[in-house]
Amino acid sequence: MNAGRDGRRETDLREWRTGEGRVLGARIPPPRDGHLSAAVPPGLGEDRRYADPGLSDRFWTLPNVISLARIALIPVLVVSILVWEDPWLALWLLGVLVVSDWLDGKIARLWNMRSVWGERLDPIADRVLVAVVPLTFVVAGYIPVWTVAVLLARDALLVGTLPVYRRRGVEPEVTYLGKAATFALFWSLPLILAGHAGVWGAEALHILGEACLFWGVGLYAWSGGIYLWQAWRVARTVGVNRSGSRAVQDTDGV
Repeated sequence: MNAGRDGRRETDLREWRTGEGRVLGARIPPPRDGHLSAAVPPGLGEDRRYADPGLSDRFWTLPNVISLARIALIPVLVVSILVWEDPWLALWLLGVLVVSDWLDGKIARLWNMRSVWGERLDPIADRVLVAVVPLTFVVAGYIPVWTVAVLLARDALLVGTLPVYRRRGVEPEVTYLGKAATFALFWSLPLILAGHAGVWGAEALHILGEACLFWGVGLYAWSGGIYLWQAWRVARTVGVNRSGSRAVQDTDGV
């Protein structure tokens, strides 16, 4: 009897340390800095996501300049495809945009240049690029319009589920299927552009790019269905956040 109780206490402590413990159905936050007294109830105290001491308030840093340059190059990419009709130049610009996306984050981490502005600029640049490039490809006739329609419809449905999570104070769970879809779509566009640029093996690259595009769109739609099912499950099993706590119902067994 005591052994079972002690074992349960040990399990509870381990779950609490990993942020999975619950009391009366409410999630218990993990201890801060290794001290039991540092733990506070959910919804109280400082939110560490927005109080990262590693983030500075500086705007003019090298990573931020790279992010701004990436945003400024996106219209040039569009003009090179639609106005100048130069897919070779567009291919080079797309390569620069992709490399700069990796480079600014790498510099920020290695040289300790992470900033609040950088946390905002980098996602903005990524979202603008992801939204503009497929639309440009549709206008240029590189990809069929229905592929972008599926992507936009899927994203619109997922945006519609965000209030379900926000009202309950939980975060949507990212699936590997969605990551695989993003990976396939990420490679499809430069491959298709390389096919139109007339590089060596252009025809094979174009076929490979279209395969990645259709495969990615299919996975994107499939993952969207999974996210909708997750939102429906959360709406049914997790109570609405009314007093600052994360969740008021236990979802075990779902």
